[in-house]
Amino acid sequence: MPSDGPDPQSLKSWQDAFQYPIPTVRRVEQELRRDIASNKERLRALVGTRYRELVGTAETIVLMNREIQEVDSTLADIGRRCNPRLIEKMHAHMNQIKDDAQDKGKKLALSTSVVQGIDSNTETERRALGAQLSLLHRCTQAIAYLLRKRGSPLLTAKLLVVSRLLHKTLSQQKTIPPFLDNLRNQLASLRRTLLKRVDKRLASAKSTVDDTIESLAAYCLATSSSSDDAIRHFHHVRLDVIGNQLELTEASGENVPSALQLYIQTLQMSKTLLSRRLSDVLNKLKTRPILADPDILSLDELSVDVLGRWVAADVKNFTPWIKLSELSKPEAEKTIKQWSRQAFDTFVKGCGHTLTDWHSFSELLALRRRTLELWLSSLGSTPTHAPLTVLEGIRSVFNERLSQILSGQAKELEQFGQGVASVITNWDTKEHVETLSLWDDELVNLDCSDGATAFKQTIADRLLGRDADVSAVLAKYVTWLAAIGKSKDYINEMKRVRWTDILEEGEEEDADMNITAILNDDDTALLKDALQQSVRESLNHLQSSFAEILKTFGSSNQHKKAAFLLKIIRLVRKDLPVDFISSDFLFSREIVPQLQQILTAQVVTLTDPLNIWPKRASPTTTILPGRSLWEGDPELPVQPSPATFKFLRRLVDTMDDYGLGFWDVSTTQVLKGGLRKELWATAATTLKALESVYNQEESTASKEAQTVENGDNGKTQQSEADVAIGAQNTDDYKLQLCFDLLYLSNALATAEPTQDSFSDAVQSLCSSLDSNPKTVKILEQRAHDYWKRTHLLFGLLAVGIEQS
Repeated sequence: MPSDGPDPQSLKSWQDAFQYPIPTVRRVEQELRRDIASNKERLRALVGTRYRELVGTAETIVLMNREIQEVDSTLADIGRRCNPRLIEKMHAHMNQIKDDAQDKGKKLALSTSVVQGIDSNTETERRALGAQLSLLHRCTQAIAYLLRKRGSPLLTAKLLVVSRLLHKTLSQQKTIPPFLDNLRNQLASLRRTLLKRVDKRLASAKSTVDDTIESLAAYCLATSSSSDDAIRHFHHVRLDVIGNQLELTEASGENVPSALQLYIQTLQMSKTLLSRRLSDVLNKLKTRPILADPDILSLDELSVDVLGRWVAADVKNFTPWIKLSELSKPEAEKTIKQWSRQAFDTFVKGCGHTLTDWHSFSELLALRRRTLELWLSSLGSTPTHAPLTVLEGIRSVFNERLSQILSGQAKELEQFGQGVASVITNWDTKEHVETLSLWDDELVNLDCSDGATAFKQTIADRLLGRDADVSAVLAKYVTWLAAIGKSKDYINEMKRVRWTDILEEGEEEDADMNITAILNDDDTALLKDALQQSVRESLNHLQSSFAEILKTFGSSNQHKKAAFLLKIIRLVRKDLPVDFISSDFLFSREIVPQLQQILTAQVVTLTDPLNIWPKRASPTTTILPGRSLWEGDPELPVQPSPATFKFLRRLVDTMDDYGLGFWDVSTTQVLKGGLRKELWATAATTLKALESVYNQEESTASKEAQTVENGDNGKTQQSEADVAIGAQNTDDYKLQLCFDLLYLSNALATAEPTQDSFSDAVQSLCSSLDSNPKTVKILEQRAHDYWKRTHLLFGLLAVGIEQS
């Protein structure tokens, strides 16, 4: 049997374990795994125990810190109250009171002495004066302490009333203490501070209803105002705060929801204040003398129990009287509605002022949503003059500013027009990069990384004719178009807001207000109309600015300026905001024909169509070039003359100089129309020259025949032969000219064929041919077939024409 194996703890390395049989190694492995699991559990238990101890220690430290702070605060309060001077005075006063009591017993036994009686009354008055002065001084110090520690404003107002009564009593004494005026000034300053503190509490949106009621009660005591005066003051303070908040300039715009929140809170508080809660608190103040108020008696530093018996009866028995107005429910609602209307007008006016600094459409939409959510969430619990009027007011102030922002965005298109005008104005003083070919060698070396973005952009720019001048100017239009598109998307997103989820329960059933329809449909339609109108106005203004630019072309480089402006117009037409324009709108419809005519005139000048066929003045005995290539029976031309072919090549090269993407269907058709007019004149002149030369040669031959009529018969035959050859050559020239014209008619065909002077010239020439009627049809078919075979060589001329 195998041995039990080694002790796992005695193994020094893993190689030692594999010196034993496999079953032994497996047992060692199992024992090691059990030890690992056991150690893991022990470690987990140990860590858990230590963690609990650590948490308990931390809680103990926190508790000790709290208790230390409480002890420190208590010792500080004891130290303040155990003022040695104050204790010494209290001890002296107690001894004096005891002595007075003993003296009083002795003086009663000696009542027969008049002098002693007079002295007793004087001493009593003196002590009463001292006690009231001491109480007044302590009240002043207590008021200052409460204001410094942000204590109860109502308790402060009660002490202020007591101080005022004590000051009035002391000021009526025959002998007025010298520092009474200083106490009066202190009281006046403390009163102003108290009223400011009350106003600050009333203005704070964090104040609860109880805080507000306490502050209003303090206001009534400090100013001897009625309950109606207190509520009017509360409304006045809140109205000023709403106006002041909306005068602030905050980038986040939180002052608008804060002002609305204050408006809502004030209305809700007003409903509570006018429902007897304020009256109950004020009535409670009238139930007992103010000096007997428990809050005042609880102030140990006043020592009212000691000094109170020396106070005059008017002060001791004074009970505040506050005029209360018990308003009925309709009267309370009228008061609330009156303030609501005034406050909301202030809110709308201030909101309109603060929103003028907002220029981001998306951020203003977010602010609009937060503001509306705030109002709708409290719509059912807020009494107001008219809920629908409030909603309409919030909508109108935001929609007005949103419409202004949309109008401003649309008007930014003017910068694009100004950029175009600047390029045209400075055209002659700046260098311009010529339009590069789509097949330029530089394209091979372009960076093709990152999805060949640079390569594709360069191809698109060259294909569409976006050179440096056009790209620099068009960037402004692209930016404007993107801004308009974003605004349109933001407007469409407004319809997705579920306002019914924000409304309080039961509000969505109100038949008078369809909140979703008003906020989602009406506002969306209003902003869409505003954006559409602004975009249309901007595009119309841009058209007018382009018309003015055309008038400033001047006499130099007109064709280049026209080409630049045509490229801009074409690219704008390509990316018009179709959602905001009518279906029949065509940008710059009025000036495009004029620009095309300028360009056509330049192309015609450069291609020189007047000199395609030479104005023949030489004898027609010269054989037509290419005559030997004619085919058929009778023999007819099968290809255009070299001059005609060179003319088309020259024409396409000239067109190519302006860029491949420049020649759209409209511009190409105008160019073809202009060339057809010029070619008609050239063909007519050439035909007339042919007829003139032929007639002249025939006349000369006739004269020579008469001269030699009686002469040599051989010369006569030679003259007749020359005339026949000249006639044949003239017919050949006419046939070639007819083929050239038919070929050019195919090359310069327009999308909508019309009967013009060029077509008339072709028909006139064909009809003048002294040949078989089928000849013309053969020439037409051959010219058409040859154009089909060669039209790709002149691709720019094939724009907009379907080859059949």
